[in-house]
Amino acid sequence: MSRRRSSKSLAEEIAEQFADVPLKFGVATSVVLAATGWALPIVFPLSSPTGLSMVGAWVQVVRWILWGLAAFILISSVGGALRRLFDRRRFDSDVRLEDISWEQFEGYLAEYFRRRGETVTYRGGTSSDGGVDLVLDGPSGRRIVQAKHWKTRSVGVVPLRALWGVLGDERARGAVIVTSGDFTPDAREFARGKQFELIDGVLLRRLVADVKGVAPAAQPVPVIAGANTCPQCGVGTLERRLARRGRNAGSYFFGCSRFPECRFTREL
Repeated sequence: MSRRRSSKSLAEEIAEQFADVPLKFGVATSVVLAATGWALPIVFPLSSPTGLSMVGAWVQVVRWILWGLAAFILISSVGGALRRLFDRRRFDSDVRLEDISWEQFEGYLAEYFRRRGETVTYRGGTSSDGGVDLVLDGPSGRRIVQAKHWKTRSVGVVPLRALWGVLGDERARGAVIVTSGDFTPDAREFARGKQFELIDGVLLRRLVADVKGVAPAAQPVPVIAGANTCPQCGVGTLERRLARRGRNAGSYFFGCSRFPECRFTREL
């Protein structure tokens, strides 16, 4: 399947590319362009015995173009570096997912994936790109990410189908949807057996805690009379957990806090 033509202008494409590269690369590119503009009159004299030559006039135009492009790239690179800096600081803070905006949530996820060893490119969900917010490139290939900063709603199957449908256009091997809320059973069923990763709010907090190397915040367990003590060992308590493997991967269950000594489980 061929890649769709981007609706963005050339200037926007250049700005996005240099916003995602290391700052030193953007600065080096700007210096080379500025130096080239400065050195052009040495190679092509601006004037002739009768005044400004035709070649000299074109050299002047090219010089201003190069200097303008150098400034544009430098601004884009510095802006991208500042955005990554703010993303890092927010990620390292104790901010709650419920207290950040959807744009900050996107940057929060970008920093999380960077620390997982991925190269992250911002795409932005406001453009006509099939809902792709981030593009991840890593040793295992390219994946596309959609962020859903929903505090109370559950993500249904429709966004998953739409994102899955642009895999070929994006030349990606898989897709990821991350939400601060939850997914409906239909959405989880659609993702089963596909290169599709679903990360809900509970799992995201645990994954972030793993990356930071800290203990995840305790998730409340529904209080059910007589049911919070493990009925098998009579010592441990039942904790809400996420199945990561097997036919129930992606669903939650209650497990004994004394695992692996006690392997009692109960459906949530």
